[in-house]
Amino acid sequence: MDYGDAISTLISWARTRPDVRGLVLTGSAAEGTAHPLSDRDIQVFATDVPALLEDESWWTRLGEVLVVERLEDDDGNPTRLVYYAGGKLDFTLLPAVAFAGRSYDRPFKVLLDKDGAAGTVVHRPEVAMAPEADEFSESVNWAWAAALMAAKAIVRDEPWSVKLRDHDLKEELLRMIEWEHRARYGSGFDTRYLGTRLRRWMDSDVQAELERCWSGFGARDSEQALLATVSLYRRLAERTARHLGFPVFDHERVAAELHTILRSGTK
Repeated sequence: MDYGDAISTLISWARTRPDVRGLVLTGSAAEGTAHPLSDRDIQVFATDVPALLEDESWWTRLGEVLVVERLEDDDGNPTRLVYYAGGKLDFTLLPAVAFAGRSYDRPFKVLLDKDGAAGTVVHRPEVAMAPEADEFSESVNWAWAAALMAAKAIVRDEPWSVKLRDHDLKEELLRMIEWEHRARYGSGFDTRYLGTRLRRWMDSDVQAELERCWSGFGARDSEQALLATVSLYRRLAERTARHLGFPVFDHERVAAELHTILRSGTK
């Protein structure tokens, strides 16, 4: 897919549609940091969003469509993640009235503006808030719960369950890594999204420890990865709690229970 041609075709189509009032490019392409394999993220502002959802011909003409994910974003706006041969376009469909006065926490590029709304759109970098004590406690409890259940699955030789629980644990690990880095480097420190660009922002010692946090299906490898994951999570959680002045969690007691479960499989 030639992204330049695809976006030009999209703009030309939008100019012929009275209901499409604006197009905005976001993500790495708007920042000028796109990788050859990066997606193109495009917001479509329209007066009749349901019509664009019903007739999908507008994005099928942009390339050879392979796979489509029909989802919603965190605000409930419909999205269409379209995988083409040689590329991917992520569309978010928004009501036209949402364009004027819109705020973006990352750089953006206006591709089409029929109503002069872009003059009121601003780039306001997001400052991530530190977690509240309750949110921090939730993560710690969820992480250890996932770890305990993963340990039981290892002993029972249920590798699929191990992977599912490990996924839950890894979500909390990433959340804790982000909190810990921002606690030390400041709330404006950019931890990206879902671990993207981690080679650029994540501390090298954390990256090194992550190398030991994944495994195959084998029980022994799964156990070693689980122990490495909880060790890293615990270290970062304790450091973050100190930085933020949160109550001390009894990691040692839960870790002892984890080891008890794992040892039960050797009997």
